[in-house]
Amino acid sequence: MTVLFERQGEHFLPTEHCASPWGPVTIHGGASIGLLAWALEQQLPPDMLLARLTVDLFRPVPRAPLGVTARLVRESRRLRLLEASLLHEGAEIGRASALALATSEVTIPETARVPAPPPALREAWDKAPVIGVHRIPNRVNRKFPPGLHTLVPLKPAMLSMGGGRGTTWVQLPVDLIAGEPTTPLQRVAVLSDFSNGFAQLYLDSGTGFINADLTLNLHRLPHGDWLGIDAVTRAQPNGIAIAEAELYDQAGLIGRVSQSNLTMATFGG
Repeated sequence: MTVLFERQGEHFLPTEHCASPWGPVTIHGGASIGLLAWALEQQLPPDMLLARLTVDLFRPVPRAPLGVTARLVRESRRLRLLEASLLHEGAEIGRASALALATSEVTIPETARVPAPPPALREAWDKAPVIGVHRIPNRVNRKFPPGLHTLVPLKPAMLSMGGGRGTTWVQLPVDLIAGEPTTPLQRVAVLSDFSNGFAQLYLDSGTGFINADLTLNLHRLPHGDWLGIDAVTRAQPNGIAIAEAELYDQAGLIGRVSQSNLTMATFGG
């Protein structure tokens, strides 16, 4: 199976499958977020759920050997606060903070049950998948360079790239790290970054919105390999936007994503 990262001692070498749609020498935000989630997950006991993950990407992450570290900030019986750093040549280029909460069995009133996937997602479940966002029409006929975004299988419900709204099932077709099974948390961390992609808003043929951060809130982990993303971007004339998404598996809502965006020249080479 293809992978996003190969291990080289204490470093992680991004493969070509990590490539980003934003430039030829940087890696996809989802790959960076997945690596940080991997480091944080090593600090979690089995009876805790990572309920909130916030990632700040200080600058584009290069396709070069990377380091990642994680530390426990605070621990109690029912919660853990964690931090992780993404490193290139010893410099911190990204940082994550996380809140993990203890789980317990409770009965939820019928009025408070989480919703099932919206009708458009339910109807798209039985569709044959298409491979990659370059197979989806986009409003400015943008060409996509190869990368993680051209590898993911999609079952589009309402998806027209560049219009500011997108609803689709998506699957991660690669392992995160060579020689290790990819966990549900790592998978949803990688795929959550596609929220901005599916709800990408093109201002013209050469300008879109890139996210500088991501906050993922989960109340449970997804079952199965497919993640449903229902995303929308809301932008202002000052060049700042927010992409927000609800995340689903076949059983219903599992969490939400928000991303802070700013304008960015697109790359099509």
